[in-house]
Amino acid sequence: MRLQAALARQASTAEERAGALQDLEAGLGRAAHLIEQLLAMARLDAEPTGRLEPVDLLSLAKTVVVEQSPIADSKALDLGLLSGEPATIAGDPTELRALLDNLVGNALRYTPTGGRVDVEVRQTETGAVLAVSDTGPGIPPAERRRVFDRFYRGADAAAPGSGLGLAIVRRIADRHHARIDLGSSENGSGLRVTVRFPSVRAGV
Repeated sequence: MRLQAALARQASTAEERAGALQDLEAGLGRAAHLIEQLLAMARLDAEPTGRLEPVDLLSLAKTVVVEQSPIADSKALDLGLLSGEPATIAGDPTELRALLDNLVGNALRYTPTGGRVDVEVRQTETGAVLAVSDTGPGIPPAERRRVFDRFYRGADAAAPGSGLGLAIVRRIADRHHARIDLGSSENGSGLRVTVRFPSVRAGV
């Protein structure tokens, strides 16, 4: 960022200055995102699990989809919530919001222009299921265990990122006694992340 700021100061034309400032703004955005992720992980490591309360995953998913729609629109992505039913779990609303924000944010980041991202919530006999599917490059089976490691980024990762998003998701899932599965989307490509939460009675 210091280099980008220096380039902006030294620019001889308005076009060069505008380009340098644009690069600087992008760098600041990446730095801010990394700091937010580091703080989130530090809080999860330091704080004990708080008091759990009933959380409607479907309502939470609607909120996240609406708030991330502008990002999807900027990439011409079809972001939507599949028809589902209310699914209540015992959890920390703030942590669950961070989990879903990271899953949807990752899907939007790695899905190419014109692709699709679907969020699904359903209730089962054993608990609630939250799934986020995309039409991006997916994750090779050999790397699916490692992507939950902190700062790990696959060899083919093209989009910018900190390598902390899925680590945060796993940490929050563990705190809620939930299980995460990684697979391919229904069409055989892309990535489908499924989080299975225990029933309210089992999770309290």
